[in-house]
Amino acid sequence: MPLVHPEQRELLDWFARNRRDLPWRATTDTYRVLVSETMLQQTQVARVVPFYLRFLELFPDEKALAAASDEAIHRAWKGLGYPSRVERLRAACAAVLARGGVWPSDIAGLMELPGIGPYTARAVAAFASAAAVAVLDTNVARVLCRRDGLDPSIGRDALQQAADDALAVREPVAWNNAVMELGALVCTARTPTCAVCPWAARCVAARDPGRLAATAAPLKAATTKQAYGDPAPPRGTPVLKVVLALIHHEGRYLAQRRPIDKHAGGVWELPGGKVEPGEDERRALAREVAEELAAEVLAARHLLTWHHQYPDRCVRLACYRVRLFEPLAVRPLASDGVAWFSPADLISQVFPAGTAPLVARLRKYHRLV
Repeated sequence: MPLVHPEQRELLDWFARNRRDLPWRATTDTYRVLVSETMLQQTQVARVVPFYLRFLELFPDEKALAAASDEAIHRAWKGLGYPSRVERLRAACAAVLARGGVWPSDIAGLMELPGIGPYTARAVAAFASAAAVAVLDTNVARVLCRRDGLDPSIGRDALQQAADDALAVREPVAWNNAVMELGALVCTARTPTCAVCPWAARCVAARDPGRLAATAAPLKAATTKQAYGDPAPPRGTPVLKVVLALIHHEGRYLAQRRPIDKHAGGVWELPGGKVEPGEDERRALAREVAEELAAEVLAARHLLTWHHQYPDRCVRLACYRVRLFEPLAVRPLASDGVAWFSPADLISQVFPAGTAPLVARLRKYHRLV
């Protein structure tokens, strides 16, 4: 086996002194490693830790999770977002049990399980089986781009090769954790603390600050955002904040009809309302859904934010794609009725003028031109 190179030892020694005590680092159980990796997708470590511990109290192994009901897994997951993740996790557990209850230890075998892609397969193989494979997440990519002067535009495959080439194969678990830790704690996206970095003397970006911003999110594909709605008002302009719930279930969207005795009576609209002082958007969304539909939000994912200028005020509207715990049990508490529409039928209804940007976004999303 090759020796650990000096630059590898520098990082491993730094990690030994600075590593965080994270619960999933204390196990090599494949199920528990997979739970942590699934939770850490698009969710910060600090938020994941308490969820991880509570989740494993409820579902300590793959048998417990595979046997759990939809409501049980979603209530345990509520607050983490992206609930399809726990559905895929349960599906992987069921598949393993159907194959005799033994988890694969290699990347190819793990990728045969439902919901496990290349990144998760590499991470599970590395951390559960100590496989000599490099894990590439945004922290790792940022560190390597900055240290070696790599251009993020070379693409994920080339960055994965750079991670493979850098791997300390004699200590793969410590190495993968160390590079991730450096990116999370020191080589951060916006404010890297180069003065305490063990690789500062070797880092191209430390000598070329212009590279820091260009490498902040190296795995994020550059996209051109389409503007929706009216221009944002000048800073300091009073703005009324509103949240809307685009509730979906089995390919259909829910809308409610405005009471006939109110302004724009009879027009269809999405559930939602004003964000109260001290509320964030998700809390306001949950409150409005409860007040208008007697329903509980399972998950909410931001879809679109835009401004609309009325003659007497400016409104900032934020729409979220929402899943409910019991979508078919909704009750119209603040409207003259609710209905479920296909995407094409929904955008053909008459909606308030301020909703036009959302209708345009849905046309694009569903390719209804």
